[in-house]
Amino acid sequence: MQRKDRHIIISRYFTHKAILLLLIVLFCFVLASCRANEDNHSNHDTTLAEDNPDTDTASDNSSPGEAGDVVTSGTAGTQADEVTKIEISMEEAIAIGLTAATEYFDNLQLTCVYTWDADKEPMITTGEDGKRELWYAWYANEEGNLVIVLIVGGEVFHVDAFEESGNGGLIDTSEITVTSAEAVMKAKELGLRGGNPENEYEWVSGFNFDLRYASLLVTPDDMRLFLQVIGASPNGNFARIDFDAVTGELLLAEEQIIHEDGSLEWREFN
Repeated sequence: MQRKDRHIIISRYFTHKAILLLLIVLFCFVLASCRANEDNHSNHDTTLAEDNPDTDTASDNSSPGEAGDVVTSGTAGTQADEVTKIEISMEEAIAIGLTAATEYFDNLQLTCVYTWDADKEPMITTGEDGKRELWYAWYANEEGNLVIVLIVGGEVFHVDAFEESGNGGLIDTSEITVTSAEAVMKAKELGLRGGNPENEYEWVSGFNFDLRYASLLVTPDDMRLFLQVIGASPNGNFARIDFDAVTGELLLAEEQIIHEDGSLEWREFN
């Protein structure tokens, strides 16, 4: 073979090899693009499914926390993306939650309602008018059905409904004589203030609320409808004040004391 012919063969070899490598690179690029598009479509479909209440499922013999036993619904994303902070009272939260809950079961009554301290803009003054941004409202009936409604900014954000569950006592809301605004006003007169979100030892931001049946440790058999206001004591400690929501009577005013050994003690401050 002549040197010139050998040079031509070698040149063609490297030319073909280069073309082959370019084809491989192009194939990989096209394949990666296709997979990316598929992932985008998949993520988009998942988002639509989660945001669409019509995709909810239900099953019988339910108990809270078990997969497949819960009916879920919601208005996902409506309030979470808003800049304006909307707060509502305990009474408004109870009414909004009940309207949503009755879509699942009949003869429901409130069993408890409380604030969720996760505001987008936590402030020491939050709740001083009896209003908060996030509320959980629980409803149940004599048949054992339970519905838990999360309300954000005055709108139903999420619902969990259970076929079978216990409850802490059905509340006749017509018997409630103390509003959240009146309760926090009384609590402030007793020295309670809103928790400072910048102080990690106070644990809470502003004033929080909790309404449910409970009893005092000294009278465990005397179940009463407690309306609890949570904040910080005059000493700057995590504190709570309990009122009888039916009579308006002051039941307890305590602050949490953390000792040097890490033990906790609840001590009256009123």
